[in-house]
Amino acid sequence: MRTLPVANVPVPPPPWREALLWMLLLGAMFIHGYSWTNQWAASQAQTHTLHGRWDDAIPFWAWTIWPYLALNLLYPLTFFICPTRSALRRHAVAIALVQAGCMLAFVCWPTGNIRHLPQPDGASGLLFAQLRAFEAPFNMAPSLHAAVLVLVWQAWRQVLRTEAAALRWLWHGACGLILLSTVTTWQHDLLDVLAGLLLGALAGLIARCVCRPRRPVG
Repeated sequence: MRTLPVANVPVPPPPWREALLWMLLLGAMFIHGYSWTNQWAASQAQTHTLHGRWDDAIPFWAWTIWPYLALNLLYPLTFFICPTRSALRRHAVAIALVQAGCMLAFVCWPTGNIRHLPQPDGASGLLFAQLRAFEAPFNMAPSLHAAVLVLVWQAWRQVLRTEAAALRWLWHGACGLILLSTVTTWQHDLLDVLAGLLLGALAGLIARCVCRPRRPVG
């Protein structure tokens, strides 16, 4: 029985134009939505906290502000590494879900940081000053930082799955350091981070169900 040659199917180019639109749209959603909910929480007479005695044992490491803020660079770049339009839309829907879910929680159950936050010196201190100029110490739970990290980690993990194992482990280690920095910068407490991780995983699952690639008919 003869086998027919497989036709060379052209690979579509990465959807960079749509990636730019999603990045701008969701970036605007984050900047304006987070800023508004942060100011709204600051205006409340009383806020809640998930701070526990175990959080008092976590040290403050000023240098971890660098990996903490590294996520702000990875967040927009991730839209451009999605190889297909379906992967891009799945990632965008997941990001929209975590941002909407966190902001809804910030309004319905405003949380604040009850610790006295140190102000370090040097370059790390400048980064802390810039961060605190954008946000007051509110919007703690669930941790939007942790929720977004889950989705960014997953998107890059898919891209790096065919690369060398050392590169993949380097990526896992970098994300682990970013996750650690959420508590060692005292930006979040442990339960805040746990809630963010669960929200990120749930959003990713919902996005995969909603944005399944269509099977060809016939």
